[in-house]
Amino acid sequence: MNSRYLSLVIFLITSSLSAQTIGTMQDLSAQQKATATSITLQGQQLPTGWNSDFRQLRDCCPKLAELNLSGCRNRELPANALFAAHQLRRLVLPDSLERIGKAALYACDGIEELVIPASVVHIDEGALAGMRGLRRLTILGCPELGEMALAGLTNLREIEVQSPIPPRCAANTFAGLQGKNVQLLVPRSARRAYRQAAGWRTLSLRASEQQTVNVDSVQILPIPQALVEEGGRLAMAQIGSVVACDALSNEREHAQSILNRLTTWRPRKGKGTLQLELDTTISTNPEAYQLHVKPGAIVIRGVTPTAVFWGLMTLEQMLTPSSPNVLVASLPTLHIEDAPRTQLRELMIDPARIFIPLSELRPFVVEMARYKLNALHLHLVDDQAWRMEIKSYPRLTDVGSKRTGMDDMPLEISGYYTQEEMREFVQFAARYHVEVIPEIEMPGHEVAAIHCYPQLTCGGREVPIRTTCGVSNELLCPGEEFVYEFLGNVFRELSEVFPSRYIHLGGDEAGNPALDCWTHCEKCEALKAKLGIPLSDRSENWRLQEYLFNRVIDTLRACYGKTPMFWYETDFKRIPEGCITFAWRHGLTAAAIRAAQENGAHIMLCPGEHCYLDYPAAPGDMPEVNWGMPVTSLEQTYRLDPSWGFDESFERNHLYGVAGTLWSECIPTPERLFYMAYPRAMALAEAGWSLQSRRQWPDFQQRSAFHLRALFTRRLLRP
Repeated sequence: MNSRYLSLVIFLITSSLSAQTIGTMQDLSAQQKATATSITLQGQQLPTGWNSDFRQLRDCCPKLAELNLSGCRNRELPANALFAAHQLRRLVLPDSLERIGKAALYACDGIEELVIPASVVHIDEGALAGMRGLRRLTILGCPELGEMALAGLTNLREIEVQSPIPPRCAANTFAGLQGKNVQLLVPRSARRAYRQAAGWRTLSLRASEQQTVNVDSVQILPIPQALVEEGGRLAMAQIGSVVACDALSNEREHAQSILNRLTTWRPRKGKGTLQLELDTTISTNPEAYQLHVKPGAIVIRGVTPTAVFWGLMTLEQMLTPSSPNVLVASLPTLHIEDAPRTQLRELMIDPARIFIPLSELRPFVVEMARYKLNALHLHLVDDQAWRMEIKSYPRLTDVGSKRTGMDDMPLEISGYYTQEEMREFVQFAARYHVEVIPEIEMPGHEVAAIHCYPQLTCGGREVPIRTTCGVSNELLCPGEEFVYEFLGNVFRELSEVFPSRYIHLGGDEAGNPALDCWTHCEKCEALKAKLGIPLSDRSENWRLQEYLFNRVIDTLRACYGKTPMFWYETDFKRIPEGCITFAWRHGLTAAAIRAAQENGAHIMLCPGEHCYLDYPAAPGDMPEVNWGMPVTSLEQTYRLDPSWGFDESFERNHLYGVAGTLWSECIPTPERLFYMAYPRAMALAEAGWSLQSRRQWPDFQQRSAFHLRALFTRRLLRP
C-alpha cells in the first residue's frame, strides 16, 4: 500500500469517526463520541432525562466543535444543556424550539454567531450568559428574556432583532454590555420603542451613565450574632480616608479597594474615616469583630487582623448593589457584634480527578473569604493523579499527572502545581485569611504514586493509573520501609510549601470492608508478627494502618509541628491523640462523634447528607452521570446543625468545624466548580458561623438569592 493511498484511508476513517449524522446519542459508541468533531442530530425528540443526550454532548464529546440540532423536534433546550461546552464553535438550534432553559448555553465561549429561531418565546435566566466569544446574535422572534440572559457577552458587536415590538426583558438582561460597543439592528419603525424599552435602553449608542443607589436594607451572610439598626444614614462621600495601624496594612488595602469598587467614595482630607482597629478586649474568640456605621464614620474593631478582615467582608456585603454598574451612595447606620460558632469552616477541592489551574482557584478563594469560609482543603493526590511537585520524586508529576478519561468522559487530563506556584497561591490566599490545607492520601487512594513507584505497594506490582471512580485494592505497604522514606520526603517538602497548621492524611476506604492487599503480603505478615497481631485474622488489618499512621503522625508533630487530619472510618478503633477527624459517611456522623468523644479528639462535620456539594442540588440537575448520585439540596445543606443534637459539652470540647466537599469526578470545568459550590457553600458558611438561634430557612432563602445574583454578576463581568 503506497503512502498516498494510506493517507487517504486514514483520512476517510478519521472523517467517519469525527463527523456523525445520527438520530440520538445512543447511536454512537464511546469511541465515536470521544473523537466526534461534528454531530447532526435528527431524532424527532431528544431524550432529556437521566444521562440525557445533552449531558452526553456536554460531557462525553470533548472535541465537538459543530452541533446541528435543526432536525430535532425538541421544544426546550433544557437547563444547563450545554453548560460550559468551551469546545463548541458552531450551533444550529431546532426550528421547533420554544424555550432556552436556565444557563443552557452558559459559557459556550467558542461560538461567534448564533441565531435564535422565531419559535422561541422564553430565554431563561442566564441562558446565554458568558458566551464571551459571541460577536453576532440574531433573534428572529420576540422571546421574553430573563435576568442576566445575555449578560457578560463582552465581545458582542451586533444584535439583530426582527421583532417590531421590543422583547420583554429584565433590567439586568444585558449586564456588562454598553451601547457604544454594540450595534443594535431593529426594524426602522421600532427604533424609538427599543430606545425607550426597559432593559433595551442600556444598548443606546452612548455609554450608560453611572447610577448610584442608597442602601436601605443590608443583606449579610452568614447572619451575624447581633445587628442593631440606629435609624440614621451615612453618606459615603463623607468618608475621606481609611485609617489603620501597620499591622492592618493588608486590611487597609482591601478596605480601599472595596470603597473604590462599590461606592461613590473618593479620598479626601478632613472628612470622616473608615477606621480599622485591633482590640483584644472585644472577646476571647480570635475571629470576633464589631462594625459600627455612624453618621460620619465607619469603625471596624477586631481581636486579630483576621477578625478585622471579616468585618470588612461584612461591610463589602452591605455595599454590594442589587444591580451591576451601580455605586452605593449611602448606608443605614447600624452596629454589629459578631463571632463564629466554629473554628474551621472549609471547602475541599479535588484537583486530583480533574485538574484545576491555580488561576481558577484564586477567584474561588476570594468568594470563600466573602462568606467567612477560612480554609481551602486541597485533595492533591488520588488513584487518578498526583498533582503536587515533589522534587525528591519527579516521576510523581512527570508520569503521574497525565491520563485520558474520567469514567465515561474521555477528557485528556493533565497538570500539576509546582512548589513555586503553590507558594505564591498560599500567600495569595493568606491575604484573604484563607488557610490552604494539603491532603496526601494514605494508605489507599494512592494508585497514581504506586504507578510511578511500584515498590510502594505489596509485592511491588505495576498498576496503571485509574481512570474511573471507586476503590482500588492497591494500598501502600506498611511493611515496606521505602514507604516511610517516601512519605517522610513528601511531607518534608510539603511542610516547606504549606505553612498551614494542618496536614490531611486521608485514611478512607482502605479497610471498610477489609481489603486483602495486606493479608497475603510477606512483609505485612512479618510486621504483624513483630506487633503481635494474629497472622490469619484480616479483621486486625486496621492495626497495620494504625502503625503506619502513628509513624507518620510522629514525624509531622516532632519535625514540622503539624496537626494531622483524616477521614473517619469505623475501622479506626482508636483516634490518635491530638488529631482532627472528619465525619463524612452517610449515617455514621453520630458514631464518629462518639468516637471523637471517647478518644478526646476534635471533629469536623462534612456528612454526605448535607455537605457533599458535588452531588446534584435537585433531581435532574448536574451532574447527570451513568452511575447515579443522591441529591444534596440547598435546604439540606442549610439544615446542618454542627452540634448534631449532642450537648453543649460536645460543641465546646470536640466540635472543630464544618466542611463541604467538591470531589471532581463530575466537575470538568471551573464554571462547573462554582455552579456546584454555590449557593450551597453559602448555606454551609452560615451553618459553621452563625448561632443556631439566629438561623431561619426562609430568611436565608431571601438573603442567599440576593448574594447568588451578585456572585453570578461578578463571575460574568470579571476581567
